[in-house]
Amino acid sequence: MPKAIRGAGIQEKMTSVKVLESSARILKGRWGEDKASLVEFVSFVQGTLKAQTTSPAAMQTLRVEQVSFLNDLNRLLGEKAVKKLDIRSFGF
Repeated sequence: MPKAIRGAGIQEKMTSVKVLESSARILKGRWGEDKASLVEFVSFVQGTLKAQTTSPAAMQTLRVEQVSFLNDLNRLLGEKAVKKLDIRSFGF
C-alpha cells in the first residue's frame, strides 16, 4: 500500500493531514479545549507547520512553547517531520 500511495502522489497530502491533526491534539492536551480553540493549524508544507490565531496571548504562548511543542509533535509522528512553526495573527 505505501508504494501505491507514493505512486498516486498522495503521500504528501496524507502526511500533511496527519501533522495538522496531531498538532491540534497535542495543543488540546497542553492547553485544554477552550484555549486550544484559539489556534488553527492551517497547512504543512516542506517541514513548515503554519498556524493562525486571533489571540495575541495564544500567539505569544505558542511562541514561548515552540521548541517543546515541536519536540512533542515530532515524537508523536515518529520522525522529525516538522522543522519550523510559522505562527501568524489573524483578525487583530
